[in-house]
Amino acid sequence: MTIRSERRYFLFEFSTLTDPAEEQRLRDILRQSFRLPDDYWETYVRRIGRSNLRVLRRAGQVVGGLSIYRMGQWFGGRRLESAGIAAVGIAPEHRSAGAAAHLMASALVELYEQGVAISALYPSTQRLYRKVGYEQAGSRCDYRLPLASIGRSELSAPMTRVEGIEHEPYYELARTRARITNGNLDRSAGLWERIVTYPYGDRTVYRYLIGEPDAPEGYLMFYQDADKQSAYDLYVRDMIALSPSAVQTLWRFLSYHQSVSKFVFWSGPAVEPLLLLPAELHADVTAYKRWMLRLVDVRKALRERGYPPEVEADLHFNVVDDIVSANNGQFILNVANGRGEIRDGGRGDLKAHVRDLSPLFSGLLSPTWLRCTGHIEAGDQAVATATSIFAGPPPWMPDSF
Repeated sequence: MTIRSERRYFLFEFSTLTDPAEEQRLRDILRQSFRLPDDYWETYVRRIGRSNLRVLRRAGQVVGGLSIYRMGQWFGGRRLESAGIAAVGIAPEHRSAGAAAHLMASALVELYEQGVAISALYPSTQRLYRKVGYEQAGSRCDYRLPLASIGRSELSAPMTRVEGIEHEPYYELARTRARITNGNLDRSAGLWERIVTYPYGDRTVYRYLIGEPDAPEGYLMFYQDADKQSAYDLYVRDMIALSPSAVQTLWRFLSYHQSVSKFVFWSGPAVEPLLLLPAELHADVTAYKRWMLRLVDVRKALRERGYPPEVEADLHFNVVDDIVSANNGQFILNVANGRGEIRDGGRGDLKAHVRDLSPLFSGLLSPTWLRCTGHIEAGDQAVATATSIFAGPPPWMPDSF
């Protein structure tokens, strides 16, 4: 496997950490880059794992690095092995020299060699990540809802307080949600810990199961805005409701806080299904973010993704990849019974840079719009076939990392 790079990139060396002094240097760079709290490093490293830290050296000195969350991500009802890229930081004095691009390209080659299918991240700047093959692929919307708009009534299902930070009580509920949408994560233990606790400090996160404890239909995790002495707002870490009674109970339970709270905040999809059942819920969108995806191993990603079970079709690809050379070339995706198979060759009816496969793969944008905007080249029949193959719910995730 080779990295196609400008000549100046060969000044850099990419590797794992080798000693505590390098970790100290990486910590200082990331603290400066992202204003990480002074006492957060050990917690962060424990959640992500020291073996998943990478550094970039120049003339033997650490000049930057990144972190890799080992996780899964769901598309078409199937889980794919994914790498969540986080904390990509370069020391200011070494920026604008190709360091970040070399860091990312090296990480992608390593991930390909490890058999990882896809990679996701939240970009601080999209230009860098597009350069190495990432593209927008899904959303994360932040909502604000006045609690007074919910109304008051009795709970229609039990609410059970959960002590402890183990994620097992919630795992199957999260997997159920993931199967019926696109883009949700199969969280690592570290990502689960970020959800069930407050990620940067000591605020209390309250955790509840909705429904009978032995057969829950949802869950709710939230904390209170502790910066205010009297009234406070509620901030949801994650919430799931998988039945009408669970949805009603979720909102009713939150409404019980309106004597001391004004708003509830949460993150969800651009079209939030939890707002459809109760009447007169008018939530404001306070932020709209797009995460990016990269097909690390194009053939593996397309083979392992799920597809509509009623679709039987062949789609002929011609892919260009500037970083992972093994992705280049023509191949045929055969879809039947919800599964994909790959064979080399074909006509190359749908031509795309690996970057532009991401919104197609995730379902963020239709093949018609991707062709209209110049992201793919394809005839009418290939567009129609791709539309049927990649049909599904809009991609989103509640997590940030």
